[in-house]
Amino acid sequence: MQREITEMTDLLDDRGHVAAKGYARLMRVNYNREQVKTHPLSVKEWDFYQVLHGDWVMHLTIGHVSYIASISADLLNIRDGRRVSFNKLRPLPLQSMRMPRNPELPHELEAKGRDYLARYEVDEKKRRLVMCADDKKAGRVDIDITLPNNPENEKMVIATPFADNPRQFYLNYKENYWGAKGKATIGDVTVEFDESTASLMDWGRGVWPFTQEWFWGNAAGWVGGEHFGFNIGWGFGDTSNATENFFFYKDKAYKLGALEVTRDEKDYMKPWHFVSDDGSFDFTMEPIFDNYTETKILFIDTHCHQVFGNWKGTATLPDGIKLEISDLVAFCEHAENRW
Repeated sequence: MQREITEMTDLLDDRGHVAAKGYARLMRVNYNREQVKTHPLSVKEWDFYQVLHGDWVMHLTIGHVSYIASISADLLNIRDGRRVSFNKLRPLPLQSMRMPRNPELPHELEAKGRDYLARYEVDEKKRRLVMCADDKKAGRVDIDITLPNNPENEKMVIATPFADNPRQFYLNYKENYWGAKGKATIGDVTVEFDESTASLMDWGRGVWPFTQEWFWGNAAGWVGGEHFGFNIGWGFGDTSNATENFFFYKDKAYKLGALEVTRDEKDYMKPWHFVSDDGSFDFTMEPIFDNYTETKILFIDTHCHQVFGNWKGTATLPDGIKLEISDLVAFCEHAENRW
């Protein structure tokens, strides 16, 4: 079953249970954080951006898992594996980090310290991403990128409960953007961004189980000069009311049900095949690079294989028109976390 949320509704009821179970194409879910009924140190909130330009991928994160915050930036070359990174950790950030409750409404999110500044500025026409630092390990960090923003573009929104604990939930909003202006410098690496750039925002708010495993894939590109992208994911929460599987064409979102995925579980670099239950999404990924990362801090232990590859396949619109896609650079990741 795919339950669509079409009118604005609160995420949580007065017991802290998910009231708005399902998906939406715009931000129709009010993140009423005051109704969270679990321990305050169990809340996780993040605003993550990925920017893809040629062989370079940039990741920017401002987020926290209640007891510790992370402000980070990475530049990664998916052809030769070059990587430069910056990361600041802050303990107990709950009083100082005001994470926005709605990713679509104009807002400013800022995190700063003695030697760094991170700020996202959002209005109805643009998203400006800024990060500056003078870091002993990373060197100079100077990032200033503007993404075009149109609140009317359809995106992926999902409100997911967890079956084992009705007070645990995941509210997620993902949107792709096409074109960017600006540049990013970390240490001795500088990447400039232009109209060929494709970007992604991953906005997450939730109370998760301490141990969790998931798969997530996303793409943004062009088909015949028109915007095309997709978002796929599984392995988290109770998705009986909706999956987070969509594809996007001409700024419209097309809902998918479950996916059948065929892959070699022992080798991430062998081809992956994805097909939706109705056949309207059928793709093969030929891996290029496995961006493996792990974090071990105190009792946090995270592992993620973010596999980038060339995607080839078809997406079929409701009217039967079949889009043929080839050489689309995108990723699918496999994460196993204790956080």
